Amino acid sequence: MKIGGFLPKPLFVPVTLAVGALLGLGMVTLAVQAAEGTKKIEVVIKEGTAKVVTGYTITGLPTEIIVRNEDSVTHGFNTSLFEDNTKVAITGGSIAKEKGPHVYRVDAGKTMTLIFTPPPMEGSQSFAFWCDMHRSVKGEMLVVDFAGSEGG
Repeated sequence: MKIGGFLPKPLFVPVTLAVGALLGLGMVTLAVQAAEGTKKIEVVIKEGTAKVVTGYTITGLPTEIIVRNEDSVTHGFNTSLFEDNTKVAITGGSIAKEKGPHVYRVDAGKTMTLIFTPPPMEGSQSFAFWCDMHRSVKGEMLVVDFAGSEGG
């Protein structure tokens, strides 16, 4: 049987894969990113410590960092991932303006969501986050760059 009248069915998949390979891995990257949609990273602060419980993000994709403060005191959230020119939308928290444009606060028992898009970077990187009020509250987030510095 023929598909589309020009290629036998047993050859359709191998030929399609070969054409995809010739077009380069960039197409695969775009397909993966399109399928991913908005990324989510969940951070839980509890008993004086913080950890990423789920998630990672990809450069260029909208990302939600959900900070759940399950502790009994207010905590800060700061990261070098938020550069001065990074636009961050915030819900459920506040900005500690006296500390700088990207230091956020989440009250005890509350959840804060920070929405931003990670900028392009060379290679995948890990970014620290910390509470500026409590030294033990810190962790790391992973930002994946599919293209990498070698372009694939």
